[in-house]
Formats: sequence, C-alpha cells, structure tokens
Amino acid sequence: MHPHRKTTPSLPFLLNSVDHLGRPIDPSVLSVAQEIGPGAVRYAEKALGDPALAISLFEETAATVSQTRQEKAASGKPDVTDIRGYLFLAYMRRVRRQKRMEAVLNDPASLSLARQAQYADVQDLERNLFLAEALATCDKVTQNIVLRRLEGYSWKEIERRCGVSSAAARKRFSSTVQRLRKALQKPRRVT
Repeated sequence: MHPHRKTTPSLPFLLNSVDHLGRPIDPSVLSVAQEIGPGAVRYAEKALGDPALAISLFEETAATVSQTRQEKAASGKPDVTDIRGYLFLAYMRRVRRQKRMEAVLNDPASLSLARQAQYADVQDLERNLFLAEALATCDKVTQNIVLRRLEGYSWKEIERRCGVSSAAARKRFSSTVQRLRKALQKPRRVT
C-alpha cells in the first residue's frame, strides 16, 4: 500500500485547428474532436503502433468532416445530425484503411510486384534514352514529326504543326523508324 500516492492529473487533449495539409477544422467539429479524441486516438495508437500517425489521421479526419459539412451547407443538403458519431466512424474507417495499407506494404508478394514495376520503369527509361539518342541524329523537323506521331497526333495535325505535307511526314517517320529498328537489331558490345 502506498499511503502517500499522488494522482497526476491527465494532460488535456490538444488538437490543432488546422490539419497537416492546411485544411481548417470547423470550431464545432473541433470541440467534438476534443471530447472524443483521447479515447479514439488511444485506440488508434494501439492499432497502428504510432502515436504521431494516430493524431495526424485524427486531425485529417476532423478537417475532412468539416469540409463535408461545409459542402453540404453550400449545396443545401441537410447537415450531419450526430457530429460525434460521424467523426468517430469516419476516424475508425480511416484507421482501418491505414492498417490495410500497411499490411499490403509489408506483404512480401507486394514487394515483388513493386520490384517488377521498378524493373519495367527501368526498361521504359532505357527505351526513352535510346529513342532520345536516335532522335538526336535527326534534324529538328523529323524529331518533331516522330515525337508528335508517338504522342498520337494525326498526320493532318502534324502537317499543320510542322509545315510538312502529310505524305512527306509519313515518309520521314517511316525512314526514321526503319533506322531505329536496324540500330536495335545490331548486337551491342559489352565493354
């Protein structure tokens, strides 16, 4: 037994009036958030394991609820009747979504998919570098024709923009593509 045990008063729950994205939190939502915040954030801390993330998500949710209320008022729709319940449920959904996202990010299968996507990005980068090198040997008009055609422009649009007839543009494009194919088919020397 501790006869002289002191009880420490709990610290007040303080919430910013603006979330980390710079969105303001309506005063009525902020007062409700101050009430339910300690319990809700404590639960989220246990679920997520990160107190800073839990409070940040709470501020985000409060700002989103404020924004939703403003949009409803602006469009003439009825306001949220139970702000306390609405904020709490929105926060719990946000925490669950964050938890699912962490599970996906920590999954080894998703890491292998990310590696495959990264490899594909490297291949795209190599292709683009090769195209840039090949186009550097062409005159500006031909470069313009090839790039616009690859972007999906029609021959008529290329004719208007480049000042070359569509038949001439087709011929330049075709000959440039043939040169690129030949260059790609040559075996590369490894040094």
